Amino acid sequence: MPSFFHRLRMRLIRQNRFIGYLKYAIGEIVLVVIGILLALQINNWNKARINNNLKQEYLLRLIDDLQEDKAILQATLNYSLTVHSHAKKAVVILEKPDQALKDPVNSLVHLYQSSQLQTPAAVKSTYLELISSGQINLLKNTPLKTSLIRYYEYDWAVSNTMALLNDYREALRSKMADPIQDKIRKECGDKYFKIRDTYEVMLPKDCTIFLDEKAAKKAVQDITKVENLKEKLRVHISNLEAKIEFMKQVKKIQEKLIKELEAVV
Repeated sequence: MPSFFHRLRMRLIRQNRFIGYLKYAIGEIVLVVIGILLALQINNWNKARINNNLKQEYLLRLIDDLQEDKAILQATLNYSLTVHSHAKKAVVILEKPDQALKDPVNSLVHLYQSSQLQTPAAVKSTYLELISSGQINLLKNTPLKTSLIRYYEYDWAVSNTMALLNDYREALRSKMADPIQDKIRKECGDKYFKIRDTYEVMLPKDCTIFLDEKAAKKAVQDITKVENLKEKLRVHISNLEAKIEFMKQVKKIQEKLIKELEAVV
């Protein structure tokens, strides 16, 4: 085919048919331009297809991360609710120590479990990859992209609310005898369970430990005399309630984001 066009071009030149050759040359240029444009268009189509597949992959990974993050938050919320339940009972123990002596072992459990603490870690690996690689711009939905950035940059797990102080924990554990703490930790301490690709902790709602009755009563009496312990526990309860309400709101945001992502997959 190229030799045919070459022969045609040479024949036109030899016959001095300039206008015919000019038309031929223009036609040849047009064909070349059309070929280039088609190649560019095909390249753009391929690039758009690759980017769309990559975007879909990232969207699915974001959904998976958010589902795991939601499960971690729920585990943290459950943990905090259990601690809060013990703390409300511990307040009564500190306010009415004589009544607490009727069941000193359980009183010690409530006092100790009120000081339990969990430090969760949010799941954000896919988001960090999107930011570091610049692929966040694959998400053309500006409101969705903004919502994702706001959610991940805030990082609920290390927020000021989740970092509220727990002075009660130090005050109690510095006064409770080590053998008692050891027994409570052994029978009533953190229990680990798997959530997707990570492990989280939970507290048993009920637990039984065996202590000498006389030693348990002495321990309760000593603890109820600790200065400002009741006040620190009340502050701790207030902080727990703030954390619990905060996590409930974060959970709503997570659920909303998951729905928005699922809508564009």
